[in-house]
Amino acid sequence: MPEAMLEIVELDDGDVVLRRVDSAEGSSEPFVRIHFSEEAKGLINGQSAQLGRLMISMGLQAVAKAHAEALKEAIESGELTDV
Repeated sequence: MPEAMLEIVELDDGDVVLRRVDSAEGSSEPFVRIHFSEEAKGLINGQSAQLGRLMISMGLQAVAKAHAEALKEAIESGELTDV
C-alpha cells in the first residue's frame, strides 16, 4: 500500500475527519469522519473538535500497535524474513 500523508482537521460543518493532506482540494473522501449531534456537543461542553481529534488519534495508535504486533509475530514465526 502506498504511503499517504494524513491530517486530522475540523471541517466547516464541525465534523472532524482523517484525510489525505492533498484531499483539501476535494480529491478524495475522508478515511474517517466523526460527527457529533447537537445533544452530544452540549454534553461535552462544545469540545467536539478536541474529542474528535483524540478519538481519531487513539484509533491510529491502536492500528499501529496491532500492525507492529502482527509484524513481530510474523518475523518470530518465520512467515516473514525480509522486512
